Amino acid sequence: MLSGPTLYMLATRHTLLPFEQKPLHAAAWNILGFGLPFFIALHWEYAEKITGASFSLTADHLSHLSTASKVAIVVGLTIAVAITALCIRKAYRLKILAPYLGSFAALVVTLIIITLALGPRYHVHIHHYFLTLCLVPFVRFRHPICLVTQAMLLGAYVEGASRWGLSPIWILSR
Repeated sequence: MLSGPTLYMLATRHTLLPFEQKPLHAAAWNILGFGLPFFIALHWEYAEKITGASFSLTADHLSHLSTASKVAIVVGLTIAVAITALCIRKAYRLKILAPYLGSFAALVVTLIIITLALGPRYHVHIHHYFLTLCLVPFVRFRHPICLVTQAMLLGAYVEGASRWGLSPIWILSR
């Protein structure tokens, strides 16, 4: 219930354009740059069918990848590194690099601490709804690549949450 307002405050209010100044430019930016990629990402399952790449972010699945899945991961990681470099550069230019990187580190450390606290009886399964939701605030810059990336991350979040539900990422091992 609070994810919409929270995501707006942490993410989309920084990337979407207001309609007050140049309504046609804002409409094109918001609809083509955000709306279209968002709706494309809502159909995430088609990427699996088109590419043949199918994997889960668990140690077991990642150790037995098909060739198509390996290619998808390499391409995805290459794109992610480029987008990360762009966002770090933007954060540096806006003089928010320390809190930006600190927020990301805090997220990672929190996940590690919870995982360690739960102990070996639990294993971690990072669902794509969770991964994309965690990444959305970090592509908060008013840049076309950040806008499209944020839209696709939010679309994948909504698709994952709608299709599979908000399952926990820590699962009791049997």
